[in-house]
Amino acid sequence: MDTFNLFFVIAIFCFMVVFLLKNGERKYRYQKTKMVDKFIQQHQIKVHKFYSGQYMDLINDRHHRTIWFFVLEQQKLKYKKIPYEDLYYVAYKLDSHIIHTTSRSAQMKREMLGGEGPPPEDIGPLVNKSNVKMVKEIYLTLIIDDWHASTIDLLFVQHPFMADAKHIQDADAKTWFEIFSSIIEDVEKTRA
Repeated sequence: MDTFNLFFVIAIFCFMVVFLLKNGERKYRYQKTKMVDKFIQQHQIKVHKFYSGQYMDLINDRHHRTIWFFVLEQQKLKYKKIPYEDLYYVAYKLDSHIIHTTSRSAQMKREMLGGEGPPPEDIGPLVNKSNVKMVKEIYLTLIIDDWHASTIDLLFVQHPFMADAKHIQDADAKTWFEIFSSIIEDVEKTRA
């Protein structure tokens, strides 16, 4: 009987920990999205596509030809305004495996000034998605063509344990990969 009681107490404790963690995630996400909504109104952003995720928010503002990236850190909303013309590269990644990429063909501003190009690990070889069996994270890597060659990882999915790649929910990551790819290709065409 004591063993049963011990397992019961452990189960209740685990349930409470998970409940508190999930409740904290919901509060964080709600607070972040509320602050982003206020930011949208203050800066008169024209929202064409909006993604509110657990880790970050994204907005595609076609009217101003800008992507907005938001995170909440220490109760403060941090953002990055990315003009379409500054998008240089996007990669769709399952963990660190690069599945799809789109890139401009011209040199980056930093390279033109004698600096280094994008890091090789961000541009690395493509992997066939069917070869990836287990996944923990799904994200996009953006390289911005600014003087610093900024790299931003946009985390869409993070599992606590490895998950079967066939059953992952990656529709949002695919949608945003297509948006970024289309923007990069359109900018490339107008510069040609």
